[in-house]
Amino acid sequence: MSLRDRFRPAKDSFYGPATDALNEGRAARELSAKRGKAVIAPPPNAGKAMTAVVRPLLKGTGLGINELKRNWTEIAGDSFARAAPERLVAGVLTLKVPGALAPFLQQQTPLLLERLKTAGAKIKSIKIEQRTAAPPKQTNVAPLKRALSPAEEAALAQALDPVADPGLKSALMRLGRAVKQG
Repeated sequence: MSLRDRFRPAKDSFYGPATDALNEGRAARELSAKRGKAVIAPPPNAGKAMTAVVRPLLKGTGLGINELKRNWTEIAGDSFARAAPERLVAGVLTLKVPGALAPFLQQQTPLLLERLKTAGAKIKSIKIEQRTAAPPKQTNVAPLKRALSPAEEAALAQALDPVADPGLKSALMRLGRAVKQG
């Protein structure tokens, strides 16, 4: 049923033709107010819709494993700095710990849990995995093929006397030795 039909009086109306004109005007105003308007509301903004869905899900998660790895020394402190967070699954944090440090950290887990909760991590328990120390990283400095003679060493040291910075002087000495050995 259209709006015109809804506002049109019945044929056997008590009010007569003057009321028909009045109702016709009201119906025309109603129809003109409805013209050009969308029947269906536009879809919501995708970002707002996603935020509305994800925010309740992420409310209780706290820090993730990447944030823990990035800020581990600040969160855990110096005594736990050698331990490294490896996994965080269902509130259980797995730490990779060098062998000799594992018993000490096992005793200190309540302190570490408190520090992690203060930082905002939602962690229920800590699992410590005892690992052997990683092999030392290879350096790009090759060992000397032969040692320099005392005269060559003295000449190199004398040439580097004007250098004041000890770190730079040490690096230049290594470079000079490598160059001299050929």
